[in-house]
Amino acid sequence: MNTAPYASKPVRRIVIAGGGTAGWMVAAGLSKSLGRLYEIRLIESEEIGTIGVGEATIPTLHFFHEILGIDEREFMAATQATFKLGISFENWRNVGEDYFHSFGTTGKPHWTAGFQHFWLEGRKRGLASDYGDYCLELRAAMDNRFAHLPNAGLNYAYHLDATLYAQYLRRYSEALGVQRIEGKIVKVHSETSQEASNGGITGLTLDGGALIEGDLFIDCTGMRSLLLGETLGVAYQDWSEWLHCDSAVAVQTASVREAVPYTRSIAHPWGWQWQIPLQHRVGNGLVFSSKHLDDEAAKAALLAHVQGEVMRPPRVIKFTPGQRELVWKRNCVAIGLSSGFLEPIESTSIHLIQRGLTRLIQMFPADGICQSDIDEYNEQSRTAIETIRDFIILHYHVNNRSDAAFWRECREMAVPKLLAHRIQLFRDSARVCLDADELFRDNSWIQVMMGQGITPSAHHPVTRQMDNADLSEFLGEIRKEAARSLIKLPKHQDYVSRLYAAPKPAAAAPVAAMPALLLNPQPAIQTIALTNGQQVFVIDDFVQDPDGLVRLAQSVADQFHIPPGHPYPGPQLDLPPALAAQLDAYFHQHLRARLHAGPAQGMYGRFSRVTQDSTTLDARQRTCHRDDSGLEPGQMMCALVHYLFGDEQLGGTVLFRSLMSEPATQDFLADAKSMSGHEFGEKYGIPASYMTQSNRYFEVIGRVPAKWNRAVFYDGSIFHSGDIQGPPAAYQAGLGRLTVNAFFKSAKLAG
Repeated sequence: MNTAPYASKPVRRIVIAGGGTAGWMVAAGLSKSLGRLYEIRLIESEEIGTIGVGEATIPTLHFFHEILGIDEREFMAATQATFKLGISFENWRNVGEDYFHSFGTTGKPHWTAGFQHFWLEGRKRGLASDYGDYCLELRAAMDNRFAHLPNAGLNYAYHLDATLYAQYLRRYSEALGVQRIEGKIVKVHSETSQEASNGGITGLTLDGGALIEGDLFIDCTGMRSLLLGETLGVAYQDWSEWLHCDSAVAVQTASVREAVPYTRSIAHPWGWQWQIPLQHRVGNGLVFSSKHLDDEAAKAALLAHVQGEVMRPPRVIKFTPGQRELVWKRNCVAIGLSSGFLEPIESTSIHLIQRGLTRLIQMFPADGICQSDIDEYNEQSRTAIETIRDFIILHYHVNNRSDAAFWRECREMAVPKLLAHRIQLFRDSARVCLDADELFRDNSWIQVMMGQGITPSAHHPVTRQMDNADLSEFLGEIRKEAARSLIKLPKHQDYVSRLYAAPKPAAAAPVAAMPALLLNPQPAIQTIALTNGQQVFVIDDFVQDPDGLVRLAQSVADQFHIPPGHPYPGPQLDLPPALAAQLDAYFHQHLRARLHAGPAQGMYGRFSRVTQDSTTLDARQRTCHRDDSGLEPGQMMCALVHYLFGDEQLGGTVLFRSLMSEPATQDFLADAKSMSGHEFGEKYGIPASYMTQSNRYFEVIGRVPAKWNRAVFYDGSIFHSGDIQGPPAAYQAGLGRLTVNAFFKSAKLAG
């Protein structure tokens, strides 16, 4: 905890550390609300090997989009979104017993008592049908129907692609003046003078040497919590005594049926499984307890319970459920995973980002940060997440499963005092008593408590005043109104396809007929020794149908693009996920051990074309480079280049070693990132051309000539460049110097 009040000078410069969903939501909200008053910069390291999974949201996201003025059709098309009316909980109460948590209201309450009391009285007299029959959202979900109704007559959220959502918000934010800075944070600077700022953060040094200074820092660095946790030392509160799951494994699959307007949550003996249908694929995953299931068994279990083509290899994520003791300390506010983590059972991750952001905007420092604002922000944040935590614990604790130790342990554990009181209150009297600003309202608690198996032993006596005819009419009219509204709704898939579908690429038909890679199953792997003792590995006849790959690239030639700020001297296009997955599996079967790579941590693959005239190259493009973007300590990158051009004069790959010390090499690379081509050429005497020969800074240690259908695998820490020496016309014609490039992120082996 703070030992002294904190005060700062007025805030003028806001620095957001980290991108992704959290970083770009913060950037969008701040730039829309306060952007004219402040300089807003976001630092983000280009991520190679991340796997975007489907994200389920809750209806509070509408408020965020209203703040931003987002057009729903544009947003849904950009993020491949579908609608969500609630969550289907399967096998949670007991094996074979399901229930639904809808976003809507159920029935009509009276000022004396909630609708559940009248329903319970109706059940007692044999006059009421299932509780869900009185909720339009639940009935629409079960019948796969959806449409917008007047006066917000249907409560809904979205299923969306989180990666595409971050990209969408990045475009939005940059249009409002947010400056994105590419780089990895290697040092956090803090002021130690108690008189000046009680140790607030002053700046962030990036891997290229740049120092980014600011007055207010937003930590969106994920579970690492680089600023708030590692630098400012805020401890983490571990909630695993109540939330026993500590691992997740995620995978994407191709859609095999129409998208339903709800998330599926399927309980298993060691945790649960999610299914989130998007327009273009399905997000799948398991949340599990490592005490009851190991990682490899979890991957196998997930793959055994999905349908459709697997688009990426499964990835395991480790986590500790909990929250930082403070989420705002000095001049640093943590938002997203850097502040804490609650598993995705009720789709609260994006809501917690949104709530942290809106709370910050509402309490934004006027003429400097003061301790009273910090204390109030922390107290509100703590209360909000603890009530959400209790609601999640409820799902596990109240169950009738006796088939697995995991569920017995959850049922037998002691729970937080407030949650225990709420469970007992509902069990005794059917009452739900909540604070006014809690996220989950009465109907959510009622649906989950009854769904998990609680039957109240009593309910409000006011319901006894109604005779059978009045009670039957009251309940029947609500049920009929829901049925009348339901029959007017179109099918969810038809509604999305007609009004909200992502645009289909013009070349969709050829892509649908994409070739299988048919990688050489028995490769003759050649080892090429470099003069510094390192090795690269070459496979000729790498793909059995290389012409098919070229035809595929040709069919989508209009979709190649040059990513803003990316140094590659030509346009690129992501590989179809199915082809990337095949490359990844091949690498780990045949090359991983040779390159001394450890367990896989993701991969990325793309088509690439060199088109840029050598006389126009910027400073970065006229030097050799390493494939080490975004790596953390203990990680390494291996890489592949696969030549798909027949004219071998277009050039292969040349490999280098630095003749400078490591600090001097880092200074050289930093200058290449920050200087103009002219300034760099003047300082280092390096002309505007592709680096293919030794010079005073780098020495050639090997060359791999280009050859049709040749693949080269190498350690990404080796400096290299395209061996491009011909005239521009040679590699600008047609697809020119077409290659497949892939990057395989792995853990480093010990020793």
